[in-house]
Amino acid sequence: MRISKIIKYLEYVAPTDKSTERDNVGLLIKGKDNIRRVMVCLDITKDAAEYAVSCKADLIITHHPFIYDPLYRIDNDELIAVIRNKSAVISLHTNYDAARLNDVLAEKCFLREIKHIFFEEGISLGREGITDTTGFNEYIEKIKKSLGVDIVKVTGNIPDKVSAVAVGTGSSGSFAEDIKELDVDVFVTGEIKYDIIKSIAGTGPAIVELGHYESEEVFVDDLSALLAEKFPSLDIFPYKRRISAYF
Repeated sequence: MRISKIIKYLEYVAPTDKSTERDNVGLLIKGKDNIRRVMVCLDITKDAAEYAVSCKADLIITHHPFIYDPLYRIDNDELIAVIRNKSAVISLHTNYDAARLNDVLAEKCFLREIKHIFFEEGISLGREGITDTTGFNEYIEKIKKSLGVDIVKVTGNIPDKVSAVAVGTGSSGSFAEDIKELDVDVFVTGEIKYDIIKSIAGTGPAIVELGHYESEEVFVDDLSALLAEKFPSLDIFPYKRRISAYF
């Protein structure tokens, strides 16, 4: 299959004009034009690059941009491995956050009547909604099971009951003032830097941090399922490996 056909579909799913200005999305490495094997991952780490080579991936689709800062020299082992394998690389970052990923996280957190929040450059990078009223501890256990997370970090005033929840994938520190104003019981995100979270603790909802990777891992399953349905002739290789462990 021509890569142009896949790119056209990805543009439909997560339009590049939904990405923030400084983001680096789209085709980042030109590789093979004819695509048969596609690997989907959050990041191209050393292990991910090795897996891509082992499964002979013609195309790698990542969430976090593989190339973000300017390159002044090519001495990155992962980049060299991908180029040697002649794999094309496409990254879908804030455009996928805005188009799908926050909705997927909201659904995983059992939300309905979902509204868009956290607007940056005209795109929404968060969601809020309602859920069946339940105790806080029970709700936390539900989302941990839903997301396959063993431990979460909670900051702020813990409510007795949870019925309204907001979510934001990845790092949500840039929306600190918006978080303070949320009219919800719980805000679920990936991470917030300590100096930011201490400034908003107790002034808004209880903040539940899943871990950056853990809050966005659903990208891999979601996009893999979309590609498998749209292009059944492709071999899809989802790759998930958390780099942190909680004890």
